[in-house]
Amino acid sequence: MTLSPPVRDHAATNSCSLQDEQPPLKIALATWAPFLAGAEVAAERLALGLVDAGHDVMVIVGTDGEALTRYRDAGLRCELVPMVTTDKWTFWKTVRMQRRLREIFLREQPDVVHANDLPTSQMVGGVARRMGLPLVCHHRWVFQREAIDWLNKHGAERHLFVSQYLRDTLCSESPNLSAAECAVAYDGLVLPPLPSDEDKRAARAALGLDPHKIIVLQAGQLIERKGVADALRAWGQLAGDARENSELHIVGDDLENEGRYCREMERLADQLGVDARFHGFRRDVPIWLAACDVVLVPSHVEPLGNATLEAMAAGRPVIGSDTGGIPEMIVDHETGLLVPPRDPSALAGAIHALVNDEGRRASLGEAARRRCEEVFSIESHVASVVSHYREVTMPASVTTA
Repeated sequence: MTLSPPVRDHAATNSCSLQDEQPPLKIALATWAPFLAGAEVAAERLALGLVDAGHDVMVIVGTDGEALTRYRDAGLRCELVPMVTTDKWTFWKTVRMQRRLREIFLREQPDVVHANDLPTSQMVGGVARRMGLPLVCHHRWVFQREAIDWLNKHGAERHLFVSQYLRDTLCSESPNLSAAECAVAYDGLVLPPLPSDEDKRAARAALGLDPHKIIVLQAGQLIERKGVADALRAWGQLAGDARENSELHIVGDDLENEGRYCREMERLADQLGVDARFHGFRRDVPIWLAACDVVLVPSHVEPLGNATLEAMAAGRPVIGSDTGGIPEMIVDHETGLLVPPRDPSALAGAIHALVNDEGRRASLGEAARRRCEEVFSIESHVASVVSHYREVTMPASVTTA
């Protein structure tokens, strides 16, 4: 997995507190975090944004792993509570988890408990509900009806979805969820300074990249649903001039399968005669984004996607699959290009179009950055989430007035 480290711009994020003149909130933000992926990075960004906006945040982490280390390194207050789903097979672990959660909630007295995803909501929701604490459940992945209803057995005062696609998909699966209070809250990120031409040259020098090539980048988890194989097959279909003038770099690792899929993709590249460069896990994704010219996100399933947002924030044009929440980020032919998922030929055509047109790459990248500023900034995200916190913590007499 390759995920950008947190970037904190207090001058930018403090604007959130100026817009929200009500008293600060105490928030218990819970995340199972079995590994470090996009959901865990989104939780970190939200927690940091809330803190910078003046709120008191305690992050409750369910796994002693990379996410917990990263949160602590970022300066967040954290508590480790080993989390398990609540069923008969985990009875005693559940008892210990619930006892520890109760101790934390009694000590912290949060105004609201925010579960970072649906599985976490099931793990912490029972304690929160019994203690009368408002619960907000964030939805970040696609589940089937049986799983939705089981994981959502405690319900929530508010369900937040990272995209309209995800809300429509899950609510169509589960009438129980559809009948609940639901809203879309796009993830946000602190927008870094746009890389200059000098930044780009320096990044390429630091990474040992050819200063004269068009660098095409795919960064993220190396798992089947991210469409790595489609990218390799598309590259194999590129016309000679496009392939000669450009390079394909793949940054990321397959932590879920202990590297097996990554090795499979390396073998596929050899079979296709594709000179793709695999770089494995990297912590310097912002440098790669500064160095590249085009970013690929050929995912098969994607409720929203950090990789797309980070590339857009860096002013890089993204070629993404027309699926899931990706079209809610990329405006086709305005801020990037959309292609059908699982279609290497269409992906090859889009790559060829951008590799051979520097002006178009620049205009799409500039428009992508503007869209991030307008829709996907951390200021917008924090303000949206805090508004939902305010609503669910408001006395019933006020909400019904």
